[in-house]
Amino acid sequence: MQDLCKLMTPEEQEEAKRLYGEWFALFPDVKNPSDINSELKFNYFIGLGWEALRLMQKARKCNVSRFGYPFEWTKADYWKDGNHGQ
Repeated sequence: MQDLCKLMTPEEQEEAKRLYGEWFALFPDVKNPSDINSELKFNYFIGLGWEALRLMQKARKCNVSRFGYPFEWTKADYWKDGNHGQ
């Protein structure tokens, strides 16, 4: 995986992508998992751990125009189109 966002190591990017894949496999219609604005999201991250939440938030913050939107896998549509693991 390329180091597209200098704020994340390639290892962090890979782990964040894996976490997003897990999330959207379980909750395909619930967007922005790293926004803790529902009981479902809160309970999920209580069980998963705050480090996982930190990585997912970091990936989402890196997915901006100045970095060229490198992490399309932070969006639910990426996982719906059968791009799992690519």
